[in-house]
Amino acid sequence: MEHIGGPQHDGCGLRRPITLTCGGEAARGLMPRMRLLAGVCGIALGAFALLGQAPTATLTVTVQNVRSAEGQVRVAVYQEAQWLGDPFARSWMPATGKAMTATFALPPDEYAVAVLHDLNDNGKMDYRLVRLPKEPYGFSNGAKPRLGPPKFTDAAFALAKEGLDITIELRDWRHPPR
Repeated sequence: MEHIGGPQHDGCGLRRPITLTCGGEAARGLMPRMRLLAGVCGIALGAFALLGQAPTATLTVTVQNVRSAEGQVRVAVYQEAQWLGDPFARSWMPATGKAMTATFALPPDEYAVAVLHDLNDNGKMDYRLVRLPKEPYGFSNGAKPRLGPPKFTDAAFALAKEGLDITIELRDWRHPPR
């Protein structure tokens, strides 16, 4: 007796599930078609995802006055709401003692950049007793701190779809600019 559908009873009164299998010619012809269909669907979904992405612009940040190969140079890109908190984009690079460049693909918007040469690689700005920075730093637009970090508006710039190249000169209390 053949049973198709839900569980069936065996001779001992126990219920057991039915497993249906498809074999032979039908299975061999169906599987390649299903793989092809899955691949076509994956490509179509990927294309739709790319069409839905926001356009990006290239921001190139050149950091000058890197005087030492100690630690890391940390370049952080901010939007106003996160100014000097969690960066919108970042690039941490081992210091080379030379000018360095970081490149970002970002949606066109208003941004500001902060750079820290983290000499001891502890992930934060170190200060002297009077809250003066011990490590070299810099901001976009050459924004200067005045009794604290500069305001976002002092360091802000517009990134258009054409992209932008900016240069940030590190400031270092050990080597003041002339």
